[in-house]
Amino acid sequence: MENNKILIIDDHATNLNVIISMIEKSHPDYLIYQALGGNKGLELAKKIVPDIIITDWDMPGMDGLELINKLKSEETTKDIPVIMSTGVMLSSASLQKALAAGAVDYIRKPIDGVELIARIHSALTIAQYHRTIVETKNRELAENTLYLIQSNKFNIQITKKLQSVVDVLDDDNSKEDIKKVIQDIDARIRMDSWQRFDITFQSVHSNFTKTLLEKFPDLTPSEIKLCTFLKLGMNTKDIASLLYQSPDSVKVSRSRLRKKIGLDPKESLQNFLSVI
Repeated sequence: MENNKILIIDDHATNLNVIISMIEKSHPDYLIYQALGGNKGLELAKKIVPDIIITDWDMPGMDGLELINKLKSEETTKDIPVIMSTGVMLSSASLQKALAAGAVDYIRKPIDGVELIARIHSALTIAQYHRTIVETKNRELAENTLYLIQSNKFNIQITKKLQSVVDVLDDDNSKEDIKKVIQDIDARIRMDSWQRFDITFQSVHSNFTKTLLEKFPDLTPSEIKLCTFLKLGMNTKDIASLLYQSPDSVKVSRSRLRKKIGLDPKESLQNFLSVI
């Protein structure tokens, strides 16, 4: 099992050294990272994705609350538990403000070593809980996606067989009845496939659509759907099945999407979307 990674953020090197010393004394096996200030802390958090973050509240440039908001807006850092530390914001109202922003805990300065380790243990438990939930949801998403792909392929085969029956029928009334059945199946496939997939997808990647539209507000609903499938690394054939389109149509849509978001020709569209 990998050692726990802890990122400590403060605008004073002395405070960083004090916290690091306390942690190393109790848990020399922990991997400890440090950053002077919120901006550097955010940059490092994106790079290493620590198990927990301990950050000072009152910092120039980017304070602790703004840092938490930035972390929560990023897919890779949104679930990292954050402990807020401060020697200034000590009231109950301040505590509530920190928790409302997304902090999982709060510790007052001067920091007591025993209290610090206890709160770190609590935050690590929360981190493990989040990982377990995410892993479970990812499995559910993969299973649900596979089911929808297979189900759609089967339904498409059924509609093709029904259409072949229509082509040889002489009775116009029967033809119309079967065509109506085909249309109903087609409509149900298009609606149910996306709704079922989207419910599971949003439970795993809750910020994806919001972040995507903030970056590219002119994307159409169809393009958003395509982006979600590409984010999961799905191939053109399976996307075509879920969108009830031909593979060639999906290829054309991918090409248009690349141009619309201004993606460099050398950059992978799937890789680009995977980090949003």
